[in-house]
Amino acid sequence: MIHVLKHVESITQHRDRSLLEAGVASALFELVKAKEVNLYKVQSEESGHFLERVTHVGQDGLRFNSEFEPGSDPVPVSTRPEMQACVEAAQIVRRHDEAGGVFVHCFPIRVERGVLGVLEVICAAPLDDDDLGTAEGFLGLYRNYLNLLDYSERDTLTGLRNRKTFDENIGKILGNIARPTDDDKRRRRPEDSHQHWLAVVDVDHFKRVNDQFGHLYGDEVLLLLARIMRQSFRQQDKLFRFGGEEFVVVLRAATEAEVHRALERFRRAVEDYNFPQIGRVTASIGYTMIKPEDTIPEIVGRADDALYVAKENGRNQLANYEALLAEGMISVREQPSGDIELF
Repeated sequence: MIHVLKHVESITQHRDRSLLEAGVASALFELVKAKEVNLYKVQSEESGHFLERVTHVGQDGLRFNSEFEPGSDPVPVSTRPEMQACVEAAQIVRRHDEAGGVFVHCFPIRVERGVLGVLEVICAAPLDDDDLGTAEGFLGLYRNYLNLLDYSERDTLTGLRNRKTFDENIGKILGNIARPTDDDKRRRRPEDSHQHWLAVVDVDHFKRVNDQFGHLYGDEVLLLLARIMRQSFRQQDKLFRFGGEEFVVVLRAATEAEVHRALERFRRAVEDYNFPQIGRVTASIGYTMIKPEDTIPEIVGRADDALYVAKENGRNQLANYEALLAEGMISVREQPSGDIELF
């Protein structure tokens, strides 16, 4: 019992999701005498559900990835029937892998927003009742802690990540792309050359909405806009509300054209949506590429400058900072600011 409590104490010290996941996986690996423990995150896209391994504990040691960096190649859930049952039916599944001579146990990681991942415990024999109880107990601890992190990290109105979380996550991105470890370099795949991009989204004429219809309808616009954002972007894209009518999207893509398509798809979805009582609402978007030498104020400042151009040229459109700079329509900021301006 004391041994278990020491693991619980260690796990609950963490405020970082990656370290929390590593702590849970390491505890189960030791307590149930597993051969291997893996944590997978579920990515939901138009073509179906995909699994990305983000934490691994085995005889070869511990590996985990930060929230923004990819782990092993995502695989379709449909290729792993036991995983599919976890994701789609939230069931605990055990499979005997005769070829490998092991038993694979899969536990759904389910929170208020649905099944976010799968915990995989691989053992030489089926888990007995005590070990199953231990695995479910640590999984429950993990779920509850995720809910607490969600509560502290998310905007209370829209459920998107908040400004505090934005600063922490962008800091991680900058640290990872500026100082890759030797292990990162060895594991680098072709898609790891993809860049990170940041987009600032601003609801056009939002003050008019509040003035004409009232703040309750204004809040409903923000709620619906957040829903459209979740539907328009991939699960691995990061969505933030900065406050008021301002939102931020962080994407990972190979080219500027890919980013433009994603943002344009979202812009059109907002334009085409019939907001109750209000009708048509539009959004303007400015975006920029994140570079290793950047600071957070510089990144946000560039996207903000591009947003300003989008609004000055008619609103309801996209503007890319790098393209504007190349065309001479914008100049480099001498004094970068981390605040997004209102227009």
